[in-house]
Amino acid sequence: MQVQFEAFIFDLDGVIVDTINFYYQANKMIADEANVYFTQEWNQQMQGISRYETVKQIVRQSDKVYSEEEIHALAEKKNHHYQALIETLDEKAILPGVFQLIKEAKAAEIKLAIASSSSNAMYVLEKIGLRSYFDKVVTSRDVKRGKPNPEIFLTAAKAIGIHSRNCVAIEDGIAGLTAIKQTDMFSIGVGLHEGMEQADWQVSSTHELTFESVNKKFVNR
Repeated sequence: MQVQFEAFIFDLDGVIVDTINFYYQANKMIADEANVYFTQEWNQQMQGISRYETVKQIVRQSDKVYSEEEIHALAEKKNHHYQALIETLDEKAILPGVFQLIKEAKAAEIKLAIASSSSNAMYVLEKIGLRSYFDKVVTSRDVKRGKPNPEIFLTAAKAIGIHSRNCVAIEDGIAGLTAIKQTDMFSIGVGLHEGMEQADWQVSSTHELTFESVNKKFVNR
């Protein structure tokens, strides 16, 4: 098989590791405090946006008006709760097929990077035993503009020295996918929720992602 692309740029949560329910629990805690009804669907729609923007969207639905200071305080409170939840993470949280995909990519000398809105990305990767596989981890702390701005993906590509047109970027959130679509990267959208059909290749789950199938889709795009 002749490999046609040169790099994978992965979102982390919902693509590599199953942390979506942790985000739901942390977000719901804030929503309950603000007396806002919070659903799994809403949680999914907010995948990929920053902690502050997530909290801002939640409290916007509250009867109470929150100051900037209060929103930042709630964002920190949410993060502390999330950090307590991810203490339980281990390699069993890696999503199906992902570890094999990463190992095959490394064997083929494909560059690997993370583009995650989570400031906890490095810690999560260490907890699940995958940190050493990645050439670069870019988080919200490394960019000025978060998803859906493409800066985080372009920064990751630049950091690993690969032109964006030769990168495959994988996302499960609409904000992240919107960011990828503003570049010339090949986009893969994980999940059947609304908006993911905009990806160059939409898969129902990570089960479908194999090194060979990704290369074939990239060649035939």
